[in-house]
Amino acid sequence: MWKITKHKAATGQQELQVCIKVRELEYSNITYAESLIDEFRTKLKEVKRTNNFSANLMYKATPRNPKSVEIWKLTADADFNYKMFTLDYIGESPNPFNF
Repeated sequence: MWKITKHKAATGQQELQVCIKVRELEYSNITYAESLIDEFRTKLKEVKRTNNFSANLMYKATPRNPKSVEIWKLTADADFNYKMFTLDYIGESPNPFNF
């Protein structure tokens, strides 16, 4: 389970779709940053193109440490524009069927 810290609110349709993809990663069974980054890249390919740039060119996930990831919005020149999310690993998801 990952704790999501939101830094900047989404304004465009493509940003909202990226936010949905990040929320889908919150309860994943992935435990390391590099694996989460790979899964994030896969999810970005599902986001529809709404402007001149596809989502996989406008958003980037970078590891802060082995258990933490930052999601960034990029400029058209592929420079970091602003940080959207920080995801920190907080442990296994609770199993509701574990008695």
